[in-house]
Amino acid sequence: AGQIYHTTFSIAGPTFFKLTAKDLGFFQTMSGIVGLIANTFVVGAIEKSLSQKSIITLGASILVCTFTAYAYATTLNHLLIIGFISAFPSMAMYTTVTSMVTRGTPREVSATVIGLGHAARSLCGIIAPTIGGYLYKDAGVPGVGYTSAGIMVLAAVWAQTAQVSAPSSKTKEL
Repeated sequence: AGQIYHTTFSIAGPTFFKLTAKDLGFFQTMSGIVGLIANTFVVGAIEKSLSQKSIITLGASILVCTFTAYAYATTLNHLLIIGFISAFPSMAMYTTVTSMVTRGTPREVSATVIGLGHAARSLCGIIAPTIGGYLYKDAGVPGVGYTSAGIMVLAAVWAQTAQVSAPSSKTKEL
């Protein structure tokens, strides 16, 4: 959902939001800085006070709201606010899921499992621009926002209903 949302910036920025290359660069820089701060200072603090499942649920809920807000965004200021708010739950969820995966796998295969997770994210990076482009062409910024919010709702429901458990200490294979 997040990658569909992000991939439309290069298309929607100049055409819909009337942003310059400088504006888009500023937005991307701000997103990177907020992500750095979130991963360095915020995620650890949140994990000390909330369960991993709660972090994912809260993060997904915030992202549903920000993706819906994106459907109504019309200016650079709107994008900056949405980007600032969405960076924190996005980073927290990604880091938490990676942590859950590593804790739930035997040590000898944890690197492989993390690598597969990163490969899945890369695959999303290949597919998302095409989906985002078609959504933007057919439904504009509102369609991208609502679709991203809908995907995040489905992911949140799955996270709440999935029965994921760590393998026993006797497990040798995945």
